[in-house]
Amino acid sequence: MNQTLWRMVRVAAVLAGVLIASGLVGCTTKLKLGRYDLAVTPDASLRDSGSGKLPLVEVDLIGVSENEIATWTAQSVDQHFSGENARRAAAKEYTRTFTFSQDDAVAKTLAANDPIYQVWEKRGVTTLFVFASARTFRVSPGGPDGRRLSIPMTTDKWEVRKIDLVLKSGGVECATAMKVVK
Repeated sequence: MNQTLWRMVRVAAVLAGVLIASGLVGCTTKLKLGRYDLAVTPDASLRDSGSGKLPLVEVDLIGVSENEIATWTAQSVDQHFSGENARRAAAKEYTRTFTFSQDDAVAKTLAANDPIYQVWEKRGVTTLFVFASARTFRVSPGGPDGRRLSIPMTTDKWEVRKIDLVLKSGGVECATAMKVVK
């Protein structure tokens, strides 16, 4: 009788473990890509101090999945815009590029209904990487490169429909506040 009782206890313990584990799995939520209007605006600080003209500014908006974040964080901005970067070339299908110049200095927006969001959803995108290149950017040696910015793109982080990104001489800034964590 002792062995029978012991077997029943073991079976009950295994079943309880399975139920607890399945309950925990059911409680986890998968991060969901949000669709936002992404407005990119060049700031006056990017203008040449002598001529007052806006130089050519190139901006890549790259949708990145969770397992690619470290790779894109390590990507050199200078290498990215070198013209010979294999990673940038391979990312074309999930990248939107904006170009600003003296003749085209108005803000540009990637609309929330842009077809690239469908590509990002299929790829499991959770983060947006912004890479920006202009000769008037000031880069601080030894610190983080302000010409590269990553922001979360999941619905748990934003309570807005539009995210404003500003290109300043010191780098790319997100001017929109994220959701306050309670």
